[in-house]
Amino acid sequence: MASWVNRIIGGKGKAIENQHPKTGRIPFHLLQQATNKFDEKRVIGHGGFGKVYVGVLKDGTKVAVKRKSLESRQGKKEFQVEIELLPTLNHPNLVSLIGYCDKKNEMILVYEFMEKGTLKSHLYGSNKPPLSWEQRLEVCVGAAKGLQYLHTSPPNGIIHRDVKSENILLDEDLCAKVGDFGLSKNGPELNQTHVITQVKGTFGYLDPEYHTTLQLTEKSDVYSFGVVLLEVLCGRPVIDPKSLSGDVNLVYWGKKMLEEGRVEEIVDQEISGTIHPHSLMIFGNIVLKCLAQDSKERPSMGELLEDLEQELKYARTEGESITAAGNSYESDQSGNSYESDQSDHDVSSRPIRPRNGKALTRSEGKAYERTSNVPQDSRGSRGNNKNARVELQSIPESINEAGNSHGSLHDTISR
Repeated sequence: MASWVNRIIGGKGKAIENQHPKTGRIPFHLLQQATNKFDEKRVIGHGGFGKVYVGVLKDGTKVAVKRKSLESRQGKKEFQVEIELLPTLNHPNLVSLIGYCDKKNEMILVYEFMEKGTLKSHLYGSNKPPLSWEQRLEVCVGAAKGLQYLHTSPPNGIIHRDVKSENILLDEDLCAKVGDFGLSKNGPELNQTHVITQVKGTFGYLDPEYHTTLQLTEKSDVYSFGVVLLEVLCGRPVIDPKSLSGDVNLVYWGKKMLEEGRVEEIVDQEISGTIHPHSLMIFGNIVLKCLAQDSKERPSMGELLEDLEQELKYARTEGESITAAGNSYESDQSGNSYESDQSDHDVSSRPIRPRNGKALTRSEGKAYERTSNVPQDSRGSRGNNKNARVELQSIPESINEAGNSHGSLHDTISR
């Protein structure tokens, strides 16, 4: 089975002629019925490949239907990768492909419908309710499990190459699933450390080492996922061209703040004051490790998963105790500050220390303030992120409208 998958994602650029037997073709007329003839009212997202429609199959199954547009610069290779690769994967944290249509010059992909949309839409750019800190960590753990599964898939692992908050989908129970595998590549051979390939991905999430050297590794996904973790912490776009305070690029700004020990100042206002300072410190260290310039200094996805699981466990424990302990702390006249034992939860030799030790009171750090010209709704949502899938030659100019983020698995912009 691996041989035919290797041919399409292994970098040779040759399309597969024989379809995998488990991949189901769906007649075009049935997809017309499912989407009410691709009614514009059914559009839930759009991107470089085309529009995404919500549909209902004859058996009542709700689906997301991604249809290639005539203007799309993406093509058969990305389509082939999805229909050849996804049927070979089986993991609860990966989006499932239900079927496809390649008749009448159509390229249509049909996925399981993810009721809660993208992770991005729960962080900024929409009216959806914000996720709590514990929910955010659960999503991060789920996505990391999906990526770890990809990286360890035989024979050489699979590199996603377009990890971002738009490509992490949430079902009705907020279970995270990684989607959009059109740019995926086979990992390096056993005697190799990397894959040489043209740079593709999304501006703002691209591994700078991969961008510079054209050397793709699993650590490139780790870097991109580190950017997602920073989004989760800050609740703001990766690229915010409307910012007037010099923090247009989230990674440049966020890394500087973390390295200066100012983690409490960059926390999303929606969850500011709800997170134990020690938990913030540990999470900040995890982010910094993922965003290391040298890929050798980044953790593997398996190591990152272990750190996130420990962080989730810690957050759950502290979440149960902070409320009760906070009352006794505030009534304590001794002035002694609570300090948590860090010996069992140390993930970095460069700790980020909160500015004060008042771990049981609401954070006194100044949360990230949005500029007045950035649209906000009743929950303080920010304007849509302006980032786009790019290739090497277009990276400096690649900040394009990503459109409706609800159905993003399917809605990356390509240039």
